[in-house]
Amino acid sequence: MVKSITEKCSAKINIAIDVLGKYPNGYHEVRMIMTQVGIFDVITISLKDEKGIEIAGSDINMPVDESNLAWKAANEFFKAIKFDGGCDIYIEKHIPMGAGMAGGSSDAAGVINGLNKLFDSPLSLEERMKMGKKLGADVPFCVMGGCALAEGIGERLTVLPELPEVCYLIAKPRQSISTKWVYEHLDYNNKPVNLDIDKIISGIKSGDLKKIQPFMGNILENSAVQICPQVNVYKAEMLNLGADIAMMSGSGSAVFGMFDDRELAVKAYKEFKLRHSDADGVWVLA
Repeated sequence: MVKSITEKCSAKINIAIDVLGKYPNGYHEVRMIMTQVGIFDVITISLKDEKGIEIAGSDINMPVDESNLAWKAANEFFKAIKFDGGCDIYIEKHIPMGAGMAGGSSDAAGVINGLNKLFDSPLSLEERMKMGKKLGADVPFCVMGGCALAEGIGERLTVLPELPEVCYLIAKPRQSISTKWVYEHLDYNNKPVNLDIDKIISGIKSGDLKKIQPFMGNILENSAVQICPQVNVYKAEMLNLGADIAMMSGSGSAVFGMFDDRELAVKAYKEFKLRHSDADGVWVLA
């Protein structure tokens, strides 16, 4: 049996989010479209005979105890296959934390998928997604990958075709945003006027960006900007630099600009770097 494996764990962005209401258990009913983008954490999993799961990583701000979703994912996997040993997990972070880009969920999915390969695929995709659901609403999507419509609390997935090829300028302000706060202060009636998820799905199926971008939007922005006004500043700046559309991903605080012209995206990225210092946040091109 192979003792070690390295996995790329893709970030995700939401090109549309609507919140339909709140369940009695406190969770919110959502309808959103998620797609993976070309920013990756890289995890290396090394099996060991002795019990215990050890986490280490490149980012000193990343938790390395049992609160890390990667730790929880390994623990769930070992319980499922009744493995008596343990593993060491090293996470090379590239996905900004607290950005609404599923960095932690993606790492957890990478652990589940990576361990499944190490143990010669004992779990089906459906079983791995079910395992992921125990860890968080975004984990099943990250296990599956690609592009999907997510409903319910985000765990009910319908596979969609990949988006047409585009470039993304992604900027994460230094300030992170509490997902709990965003949902608690959300105005359900203050939806982006253009938001139409069914039309986006139709556009994705036709492979036509011009039938996708006009209907993109994120209802969570209406509360997020109350505590992080930089979201609106970055959106305006990206549009000024030539983005076809700019919006917040997830519950923030990352903002992305979508460019169908790579040369223009690279130029915008360079200009963005000139305008901002490292103290302002993190920005990447995907």
